[in-house]
Amino acid sequence: MARRIGDHRSLAQGLFSKPAADDPEPAAPQEPLTVSALADRIQRTLEQGVGQVLVIGEVSNARCVSGHWYFSIKDAESRIDCMMFRSTADRSTVKPVDGGSLLIRGTVTHYKPQGRTQIQVSQLAHAGAGDLDARFRELCDELRALGYFDESAKVPLPAVPMCIALVTSAGSAAEHDCFHAAASSFPATRILAVDVRVQGSGAAAAIANAIAAVDEAAPTLGIEVILLVRGGGSREDLWSFNERVVADAIFACRTPVVTGIGHESDTTIADLVADFRAPTPSRAITETLADRAALHEQTSALARRLARAQGALLERAAARIHAAARARAVSDPAGVIAVQMGRVSALAVALGGTMSAWLGRQLAHTQSRSARLARHHPLQRLSAQQARVEATGSMLSRVLDASLMRASAAIDSASRTLEAVGPAAVFRRGFSLTLRSDGTAVRSVHEIDEGSQIETVLADGSIQSAVKSKQPNAPAATVVPPPPAPSTRRLPS
Repeated sequence: MARRIGDHRSLAQGLFSKPAADDPEPAAPQEPLTVSALADRIQRTLEQGVGQVLVIGEVSNARCVSGHWYFSIKDAESRIDCMMFRSTADRSTVKPVDGGSLLIRGTVTHYKPQGRTQIQVSQLAHAGAGDLDARFRELCDELRALGYFDESAKVPLPAVPMCIALVTSAGSAAEHDCFHAAASSFPATRILAVDVRVQGSGAAAAIANAIAAVDEAAPTLGIEVILLVRGGGSREDLWSFNERVVADAIFACRTPVVTGIGHESDTTIADLVADFRAPTPSRAITETLADRAALHEQTSALARRLARAQGALLERAAARIHAAARARAVSDPAGVIAVQMGRVSALAVALGGTMSAWLGRQLAHTQSRSARLARHHPLQRLSAQQARVEATGSMLSRVLDASLMRASAAIDSASRTLEAVGPAAVFRRGFSLTLRSDGTAVRSVHEIDEGSQIETVLADGSIQSAVKSKQPNAPAATVVPPPPAPSTRRLPS
């Protein structure tokens, strides 16, 4: 059919328009599609026509099923389903949370079994991540120009710190890891925990104030190092440590500051300004504390070097004395020998006194360290806990004995009551029980006939007998109540 200029039917390929009356050729009939064929066509059209997208939206209905993430992103007018396979989700550092704003990269596709259009997500990022990177770089350039990152501004750490301030959130995993690492590395060091917010609004100011307060109190409390630690998290979770106020507090701190923030791959501005940066909280505490094994080996090596030096000094002194004695032996052998022996004795006394004083100081130092270590030894805590267990066991035993005595007394009282009201006691008081021949109790004279066989049970045996006669009791007089008094209520006229 020849195309007519301005004919909208030809422009639209005649799919939805009826042929005009003057159109000589009718439209060719369209073959029907199966549902699967149409779904395949929709899937190809979406994947080839739309393909990769970068979308920002609010997360809703987030859930994890067998490691796969399913959620939706929405704005004020629309919503789109999203899914992320487990292999991709395990590598993602960002997790979809209801109400969060995410930047999503993925492919628009059509899930044919449920007829649902969705985004197959390949990457997640918090909305505004680009702004955070720009702010981080800008602040880094500013602080670098001011000398905050210079090595010359770093304060050296003490070799054996005996008191450390741990600045972190109370009860956090980072605090637990630090205490556990300190107990196994060098338990003699005292650790003062300082609770502070490490995430959320106002956290940066709280961290800065805590550092300044600890630094001011450090001389009084004997604090030698400040540890600023926090567990892992997203870029936004750690952003409090990228604020200028925290960098200023660390740079102005006179006490050495060691940081252990997030994981090994996380780097914050606080790490760059600190005097020493550790990759994790537990590494921060172990890098700060002295190593017991290394310290013991160093002390032993120094003792060996001192012993060798003293021996060499004595040998050189003895050699000089012998040489001088040989040179002067001709003129005055006895005097030379006496003088040299006096010198040897004086030197030996001086060396002995020096060595005794040094050994005394080392012994006192070792005893002091041993006493402090003993106070923190696990056996001391175990002994205290064992004493508490024994005291609790004794108290429990006394309570159990008292309870058993009360229960026994209650049982005895119940037994005496039961014995007093039981059938045997009733029989002993002269009462008896009459039974029919079938063993059932007789409760009324009307229940047996004359000539019937009965059995009378007493306290010390039973009697078999036959009923010769029976005599019922006279019926009691029936009391007839008086009639009610006539009512005096008058009817209204």
